[in-house]
Amino acid sequence: MDILITFNIYLAYGLAFFAIFFAILFQDLSKSRISIAEALPILALFGLIHGLHEWSELYFEIYQEEYRLTTALATFKVIKLWLSYIALGAFAWKMLEITRWPLVQWVKCVAMLVLAAFVISLVVRYGDQEYRTYLDVTANHIRWIFGLGAGVLSGMAMYSYANELEVEGHGASLPFKLTGIALISYGISAGVLMVELGLWVLFVRTLCAIGILVSLWYALRIFDRERNNQIEAALQQSLQDAKLKELGELTSAVSHEIKTPLSSAMMSCDLLEHHLPDNEVHQRQLGRIRYGLERAAEISQEVLNYAHHRPIERVDVTLAQVINSSVSLNQYRLEGFDLELSIDESLVISGDAGLLEEVFTNLLSNAIDACAESKKISISGYQNKLDAIVTIADSGTGISDELIEKAMKPFFTTKPKGEGTGMGLAIAKQIVMQHNGDIALHNNEHGLTVAVRIPRKMP
Repeated sequence: MDILITFNIYLAYGLAFFAIFFAILFQDLSKSRISIAEALPILALFGLIHGLHEWSELYFEIYQEEYRLTTALATFKVIKLWLSYIALGAFAWKMLEITRWPLVQWVKCVAMLVLAAFVISLVVRYGDQEYRTYLDVTANHIRWIFGLGAGVLSGMAMYSYANELEVEGHGASLPFKLTGIALISYGISAGVLMVELGLWVLFVRTLCAIGILVSLWYALRIFDRERNNQIEAALQQSLQDAKLKELGELTSAVSHEIKTPLSSAMMSCDLLEHHLPDNEVHQRQLGRIRYGLERAAEISQEVLNYAHHRPIERVDVTLAQVINSSVSLNQYRLEGFDLELSIDESLVISGDAGLLEEVFTNLLSNAIDACAESKKISISGYQNKLDAIVTIADSGTGISDELIEKAMKPFFTTKPKGEGTGMGLAIAKQIVMQHNGDIALHNNEHGLTVAVRIPRKMP
């Protein structure tokens, strides 16, 4: 009866770890931007090796009468135990790298000292103890350091990382916290409780292993949601690219066709100016003609810029650097302005630095035009979970609610006639949409605020 119970416990014990291995193995983590994706394959390796270790222990337990515990077999079992826990130690080390503990370097130093002490102990004790005693002490050290130590450390790091996931907006913090608690529980049961105490120890370890499996199974759903979001974003981007490409081909053809007669008319205007007598009326009429042609050429170029769809070069960009660069480009216009900057210096987003600089340069230029008298502008940039938010607030007169909805449409402008084409905000909106973000306008108590939302990590 005891053998049957032992068999069932060991069977469930090993299966739980094999299930952990396959749960992670069948999860597509290659394109994930969630940092724990780098550490999970190591946990999967631990599940595979530890499952093999426990099932081999079951084999030796069942056939213990046929396999006398020789010195070689005892050595093999200790090495096997060590190998099964090394992967857990490697997982704990990797988790320390992706957490934001303030004392993580000190924890690593302590871990290295403990490992050094373990190795020194192996060398010093060898030959000073009877070999079987040497193996028993080594096995206990392995359980304390690699079982208890690595289990508790990885569980605490997992629990801490779950809070970071919640802050970043990924969700799934509860399953990761439960996984961390299960890892801590397993570390304690594997490192402190000895099998010699009875079958209940194996039962407790099995429950902890099942706890790791179930909580991890729910935690891994975060990658399914991420993958679905990536597919949806890629589909939307593909549809938008196709739409912009079609629009670009049409408007480019029309723009080029318009620019040709405009250039011819400008040349004819110049020739006519030289042949007409120096008359004020003639010069005034020619000036009007030339101004109209120049405005038409300018609008034609703006349409061409709007239609021109350049693929995004996606790299990691420090948001503060992009905004500071935009401020520098407008520096000569900001003389005498009260400019308030509040940018998270550590905020990094995935995008095209050149295109983003064009967006913020344009928005800042509009803010300067809007508050030329009050001369007060504030710019802020901060993280809002998965997004980066940049707001540019001016102290102008704002825009009526009826016009806000039209503000980002092509050729709409509130500037005096002849001072703007109305394409600036439209181009800015197009670039932000290429980054899977959006732009929103709203009036504040002093003027207008433009809020730009851009995902920190693009699919």
